[in-house]
Amino acid sequence: MPNAMDTQPSPPASFTPQPLSAWRECTDCGLVSHLPTRRPGFVADCPRCAQALWPMQRRQHSFTLSCAIAALLFYLFAVLAPFLEIEAYGRFSQAHLTTGPAQLLSQGFGAVAALVFAVTLIFPALKLGILVITLSGLEILPKPWLRALFRWYEPLSPWAMLDVYLLGFLVAYTRLTATAFVHLDTALYALIGCMLASAAADGSLDHEAIWSSLDASAPSPLPPGAGAISCHLCRGLFTARPGDACPRCATPLHPRRAHAVSRGWALTLAAAFLYIPANIYPFMVVTKLARTQDFTIMHGIVELAEVGLWPLALLVFFASIAIPLLKLLTMSYILATTRLGHADALLLRTRAWRILDLIGRWSMIDIFMVSILVALLRFGQFVSVRADLGALCFAGVVVLTMFAVSEFDPRLMWDAARKDDTP
Repeated sequence: MPNAMDTQPSPPASFTPQPLSAWRECTDCGLVSHLPTRRPGFVADCPRCAQALWPMQRRQHSFTLSCAIAALLFYLFAVLAPFLEIEAYGRFSQAHLTTGPAQLLSQGFGAVAALVFAVTLIFPALKLGILVITLSGLEILPKPWLRALFRWYEPLSPWAMLDVYLLGFLVAYTRLTATAFVHLDTALYALIGCMLASAAADGSLDHEAIWSSLDASAPSPLPPGAGAISCHLCRGLFTARPGDACPRCATPLHPRRAHAVSRGWALTLAAAFLYIPANIYPFMVVTKLARTQDFTIMHGIVELAEVGLWPLALLVFFASIAIPLLKLLTMSYILATTRLGHADALLLRTRAWRILDLIGRWSMIDIFMVSILVALLRFGQFVSVRADLGALCFAGVVVLTMFAVSEFDPRLMWDAARKDDTP
């Protein structure tokens, strides 16, 4: 990319103010670069770490809006219609998307119930609602309102987990068919449609173009003692002092996330303490024909493998065992090397952090699987499922590791390395 300049967040004294859309600081390595003119289909990458600064989408906002409206309609139908129906031992059971959280709550696992309810019902609805209102209101609604609304779109996105929920359903389905006759109801197909339409909307959304449409600020001379600070939420670069409100999204501006390393350590260690009981204690308790059996995460994986479902067994192993452990070990390494100011393997550490940020949500598969089983298998001594302590601990591991990754600022790795290189 032309005109790249490797600087600290504060520009030199000779800095000439540019239009706010012309410069971006890489959120991963801190390099400030000049953005090229918009070319549909072109991706403006950071010249140092290859992070995408601006994926310039080919599609117009109308296509994204159409996909978002379709996803919202699918979502509304999925919430109202039955999700699954099963028949076992001459009895019948039907479940909606809300049945699993309700059953978890009745079993005394309110925290797990709230998590499942939020990531499958609340956050997807909020995400789609924000997108529909923002895109449909660009020309008619007040820009300050839309900026205040759209600022929540990106933070909510990782927590809208309908795609992960469907994988959890796939694992639960293999267990249900071994016990009962399963009928896939209309809400499941609506949920698949919602996921596909949401993916199309996300893939065609040009975040930078939206923020540029909502941006009412103009370049101003650099105030005395001020520097160029990148907003961690909307990615805009502004001449401001630390603590000033972002002109686009009103988020307080700071050169780096405050206490990111300390908070990262606290969250990572808390998740590590929960990881052991999450794998030792039963994840769920199954009663079948008056016989009760405890299932840990590993027990469930072995059971899938024994019946020949190796792909699902591997999926659950990686999602529930390998990925959480990988996140704990990798985050510990990243945090330790940042604290020590090591300059080795900066690109490798940065890419590792990106991968952790991408895959962390997929560990929710087992939580969703349990929520589906407790919703449907409610036949007393014939067959029933209830959650156990392992599910609560594992849900804590997933949430804490996701926060540990998202709260860390990878630019601190590059800052620490530069300080270490200074004579």
